[in-house]
Amino acid sequence: MQRAGSITTENVTADGPTVVLSATGIFKRFGGITALSDVSLDLRPGEVHALMGENGAGKSTLMKILSGVYTDYEGTVAIDDQAVRFAGVRDAEDAGIAIIHQELNLVPELSVADNIFLGREKLIA
Repeated sequence: MQRAGSITTENVTADGPTVVLSATGIFKRFGGITALSDVSLDLRPGEVHALMGENGAGKSTLMKILSGVYTDYEGTVAIDDQAVRFAGVRDAEDAGIAIIHQELNLVPELSVADNIFLGREKLIA
């Protein structure tokens, strides 16, 4: 499986890059509170998206579903047109999806990239 963001001749059609990740009809409830209602999203290689909204709008909830943090939801997530249901974060990471959570405790002496991968550094075997 190719990781989202890689463009090859295999995933480009006459209409442009194909959808590498899609979420369709996503619903998520926490008890009696509906956090997401019929949310859909398509991502293509090379695209940059901004997810904006007020506090409580469901931005973090959607990202947590796509990255395997929340596994209990309604709707479909697909990678390369294949429906997937992640059992957890590791499953999502194995499929090429990861989320960098907002962190307030940064290390000022490190670069932005080093702070992003703090605790996830590559180890030399």
